[in-house]
Amino acid sequence: MTEINLLTHQAKLAGKPAIASASDASPLEQSALPSVADYEKQIRELNRALANERSQNQRLHEISEYDRQLENVIEQPVSAQITAAMLQRNLDCGMVSVMVHSPTEQALVALATTGPNAASIPPNCRHFYSNELTGRAIRAHKTLIRQPNIKEIRPLEIGSQIFHSEMFVPLIFNGQLEGGILLADPAENKFDALDIPFVEIISAHLLDNWDQSRYNQELTALSREAASLSAISEANNLLTRIAEIARSILNNHFVLVASFDQHDWQMRTSGKAPYLFQSIRTSPLQFLSEISRATDPIRIRDTRRDPRTAHLTLDRSELRTMLACPIQNNGEPLGLILAFGKKTGAGFTEREGFLMNLLAIHAATALERCLLDQEVRSMLRTTQLLNDLSLRITEAEDLNTAAQAIARTAFRIFQAETCGLVLYSEDKRVEASVHFPLNSDSYDHPLEIIQEVMDTRQIAYQVIDQQYSLIAIPIQTQRRCYGALWLSMTNDNSSSHRPVDEIRILINQSSVALERSILLSETRQQASEISRAYTQLDLSYDQTLLALTKALDARDHETELHTLRVTRIALTIGRQIGLPSADLKALKRGAILHDIGKVGISDTILLKKGALDSAEWEIMRRHSLIGGQIIQVVTELHDALPVVVNHHERWDGSGYPHGLRAEEIPLLARIFAVADVYDALTNDRPYRPQKYTPEEALNYLQSQAEILFDPKIVRIFTRIFPQLNFTEPLEE
Repeated sequence: MTEINLLTHQAKLAGKPAIASASDASPLEQSALPSVADYEKQIRELNRALANERSQNQRLHEISEYDRQLENVIEQPVSAQITAAMLQRNLDCGMVSVMVHSPTEQALVALATTGPNAASIPPNCRHFYSNELTGRAIRAHKTLIRQPNIKEIRPLEIGSQIFHSEMFVPLIFNGQLEGGILLADPAENKFDALDIPFVEIISAHLLDNWDQSRYNQELTALSREAASLSAISEANNLLTRIAEIARSILNNHFVLVASFDQHDWQMRTSGKAPYLFQSIRTSPLQFLSEISRATDPIRIRDTRRDPRTAHLTLDRSELRTMLACPIQNNGEPLGLILAFGKKTGAGFTEREGFLMNLLAIHAATALERCLLDQEVRSMLRTTQLLNDLSLRITEAEDLNTAAQAIARTAFRIFQAETCGLVLYSEDKRVEASVHFPLNSDSYDHPLEIIQEVMDTRQIAYQVIDQQYSLIAIPIQTQRRCYGALWLSMTNDNSSSHRPVDEIRILINQSSVALERSILLSETRQQASEISRAYTQLDLSYDQTLLALTKALDARDHETELHTLRVTRIALTIGRQIGLPSADLKALKRGAILHDIGKVGISDTILLKKGALDSAEWEIMRRHSLIGGQIIQVVTELHDALPVVVNHHERWDGSGYPHGLRAEEIPLLARIFAVADVYDALTNDRPYRPQKYTPEEALNYLQSQAEILFDPKIVRIFTRIFPQLNFTEPLEE
């Protein structure tokens, strides 16, 4: 804008016509007109305002460009370096340092430092805040600039460099110090108040990036830790591990995990809070039941003031915040997770409730599997004991020896206090009488309850006193009742679990001493049920993996059903080669999970329309290593690692992540690579103009044999190519 245009613009703003010359006005008007100096002053002010506006527009553009650069950055040091470079470039100062807070050291640690005067500052430099500008800014939670007239704040001195101008921006998130940005220059009055809004906007965007990065890390850690739950087979150990994971993810003081077992709650904890733990254990059942049946996580700022939790006893006031989450399977309550005492912030956030809910979903699956596994192992133990009993009965030379085998087995299976067995002849004579434990000096059979069960042919219970109860079971066949087995058990045991089914099996097994055909039938039935249980367990495991992969496919619409197709092709090649069943199973699981690492790839890259640039490809190539890290902790999936980690390796060594060549590449990965590339070529991809026909894809594989692919695998694929069928269900 020229000066005459600015003059016209000023006149229009005043509502008067522009006057070109003072001689054109009347004497009265001339006396009222501004002087030339006034116009020049107005022009300078307008030009200065215009310059400021242009500067602000430029900074808005810089902020937009800065946001674009941070979009795909998930590493904190990288975002810090981008921020430092951007601020130094715009403010043209001697040094900019982006620092992260270290609570243990009570210091700020430099993540990134740039500028002409940054050379003297060592990497990871510690900046200890005290009463200087940094300490004042942190305590005030506001940006401060060092003013020359504040004598008590000395110039910043780092090494041999003295900075007379200094600005410090504390990075505060949810009321907590996350770090700071230090801007300094050797010259005086380098910064002014107009710079503060710009620097604070950049600081806010950096904090958002750090928060998102932290959230991604929390999700990755949660996925990794939750996957480890599948390796735990004992319920109490599983509850303890869930508590440890929750406490690590939430960064809080105390976690309790409980599951409902029969008529009682089983509880495990992480962290120390004995009074709180005891008050939860003695809480009314309604308190725990309501939480386990809740539809969403429950967040409470102060348990002392909430009527639902006011009865709890806190060991210390820092435990007052609570986050509760139910553990449910198909809407049925299995247990709950209680977290107390958030270490940072005023309380648990909605995001932490979401993370807890994710953990609860994994916990429900693991707990259900663990309980099933325990049941199967209990069945196996019982079956083994019963099989041993069958052998002893078969080998017994007399009825008393067989009776001892029956009573000993019952004593071990049901962990009774005492146990006995009496068998009678048809004329009511005692033919066998045994008692356990064998070292008892004297004992009497409870003849009254024995006679009752022999007359009624039904199991009977009898309370002896506050500690013990009796269970008596008739030993009978279709012909007659031969006697009874009795067990003395503690009331806690008998009230929480009366093993009616197990006792019936034992008695049926024992009756084989009289009618041995029953033994063979029962043994075969038990073996069949156990085999079906293990088969169902293994099938459920694979279905869970397939469901997980379908969820990943649904995230990336461009490759929908890709996993099912490549799995089918890879298994067809593997069968043609003659792989044993164990290798085929490993190939199948590896194919299903080959892209599991993409959970760690940003949606902006994974779902990008069009080709990826070199930096984006570098990030995308990490997915095979991320996938390996995710399944590494699951022992049952170790055989799938060769495919997950190495399916992008190439025959000539040009692949990734390790650049393996030829037969250094695991065979299963070489098989899968052919199937994977064929499917990718014959289906739409955002980085390719159009897909190949099946024949074109086959020609490409043949042309790249001994370059990218194992020539033997390509020849086998060529042989089975006419038989490929994608409509058949995926075989085991």
